Amino acid sequence: MLSKFFSEDESNDNEINTSIIKIRGRTLIFVNSIYQISNIASLRLLNLSRVQPFPKYLVWLIIIGLALLFVFPGNIKIFGVVVLAYAGWQFYQYERNKLRVRYGLKISLNSGEKPIITNSDAEFLKQMMLVLYNIMNNDEPRAVTFNLDQRQIVEDKSINIDSMFGSSCVSGNVTGDVVSNV
Repeated sequence: MLSKFFSEDESNDNEINTSIIKIRGRTLIFVNSIYQISNIASLRLLNLSRVQPFPKYLVWLIIIGLALLFVFPGNIKIFGVVVLAYAGWQFYQYERNKLRVRYGLKISLNSGEKPIITNSDAEFLKQMMLVLYNIMNNDEPRAVTFNLDQRQIVEDKSINIDSMFGSSCVSGNVTGDVVSNV
């Protein structure tokens, strides 16, 4: 009974495969979800890599190919060679793709929800964690866009002026003396 409180049950986790994640002000936005940054309880980098199981049909192909090659006489041996060649190519493809490398950034929320943002680049997910850490520990609202496909973090550093009285603001290319341009 106590094990359900202390276990690392991943059944509440939902993997999110998205290309764009945005932070606007004090909110985190991705897919069709908006989360308030103050509701993030923890961030955790997960290794979701796994090895693909060995395909059982490959064993049957080898057995059938060897049987056709050594048991049956005549021209049927050609089919045995073809089946063994196909089995060899399938084994090569399995060896080349057996390790599926994936990492996840698990965002544990105060509500108990635990979305996992998946990507194949662990270093980029660590950079995302650092940016989120800095935002969580700072009261200044920021605008950051994470592009997971291109592995870019773009921060909007534009100036927002709500009201300006009696001051000049020059934007664009300024040449020469600022006073003479105003």
